[in-house]
Amino acid sequence: MAVRTHGQRTCTVEVSASEVDAGAELTVSAFVSCPHGCDLTGQRVSIRNPDGAELASAGLTAFDGEAHVMSALVLPAPLETGEHIYRAVLAAAEKDGVAHEETTTAFCFVTKAHATSVNVWGLPSAITAGERFALKVGVKCSAGCKLTGRPLRIFDHDGAQVGNTSLLDDIWPGTTALYFSELEAQAPLKAGDYKWQVRTPASEQGVPHAAGSFTFPVKVVSPPDYEVTVAAFDSATQTPINGAHVLLHPYRTSTDETGMAKIKVTRGRYKLFVSGFNYTPYAGNIDVAADVTVKVELAVEPEGQEDYR
Repeated sequence: MAVRTHGQRTCTVEVSASEVDAGAELTVSAFVSCPHGCDLTGQRVSIRNPDGAELASAGLTAFDGEAHVMSALVLPAPLETGEHIYRAVLAAAEKDGVAHEETTTAFCFVTKAHATSVNVWGLPSAITAGERFALKVGVKCSAGCKLTGRPLRIFDHDGAQVGNTSLLDDIWPGTTALYFSELEAQAPLKAGDYKWQVRTPASEQGVPHAAGSFTFPVKVVSPPDYEVTVAAFDSATQTPINGAHVLLHPYRTSTDETGMAKIKVTRGRYKLFVSGFNYTPYAGNIDVAADVTVKVELAVEPEGQEDYR
């Protein structure tokens, strides 16, 4: 029986993303057709790396009206960052007296270091000049990697490193893969508003991770002169309100189970705000020229009223 040669088939490759995190999943699909309309069902497409090693293979399935479709393959992307060129190879084959030559199609994609997002919380609203203070720092990988031991460094407004630590082996409660730690530093000696930054460096060990940073404000105030005590009570029941928010800008705190909150402030005139869940907020002015106690009675919000605070 004579064998006819139809030459190479047309192969088109699609990847799930042109850019993918190093080591993440990469989905590869192939579409193959013969210019003479040959049935290619069952022939296998091999995905190979630049060294020619086969990473995976799958057979061609049913005709979709234009081409035979290869079952989608999920491959691990390389850990090395940069551009990678793979090949889809359809071996030479003969079927029903028709021969096809080997068909090779190159496709490329880029692997990148995992992004790291950094956040800061627990920072005091106002810090006395020269005092030490603490804040919490969380770091999360774009792919949810474990970040235990990753270094953290804190830099002041002049770019000088003023503290460092490493991420703990725990994630912050209620989150997924947000690793955290606590940093301590000393506030500037002069009152003012400053911009500081927390950074975590890039790492190429194991799975590569990009550097991350977060800039945050540091409000430094003069040493306090007096103490303001705020007592928050329910106006109807005269019971203390626990967890009410107290603001004497830039100072802020919350009441305890006895309804009390204490804030040390400098001499001056302040706008006092007190608010609590399901309570109508209070606002009033106070002059601080000595230690002072303010009793605030909050009324329960009328039913159906929305709280947009």
